[in-house]
Amino acid sequence: MEHLDVVADLVTRLPAPCGCPVAAARPRAAPPELVTVSREGGRWLDGLRDRAGVGLYCWAPTEHRAASLAARAAAAMARLRFRDGYDSVEMESMRSDPDPDTRGPRWYLSYTIVTHKPM
Repeated sequence: MEHLDVVADLVTRLPAPCGCPVAAARPRAAPPELVTVSREGGRWLDGLRDRAGVGLYCWAPTEHRAASLAARAAAAMARLRFRDGYDSVEMESMRSDPDPDTRGPRWYLSYTIVTHKPM
């Protein structure tokens, strides 16, 4: 049985509500505002469902804009529906998390998400 690829699906779903590019990794020539999505663990519950840990990093030129971008990303995550393959979406954390290399503004959101492959 094939499971929903949560990272690929979110990279496709989030750009419009976030209002900026969304990627699985931060490119070298990153735009000023960017959201990255990564899987941070989890496990397959059975042949149909996946329980994934997912992290989102929200980069922007200022702390205020990074916080605003994180709020837009959180609102988009809260709108994920069962019919799209999302059984549950639980936010674990939402916080300021400056980039360790540049000390630039960045916010972090973490989730536990249970998905199923939509039919």
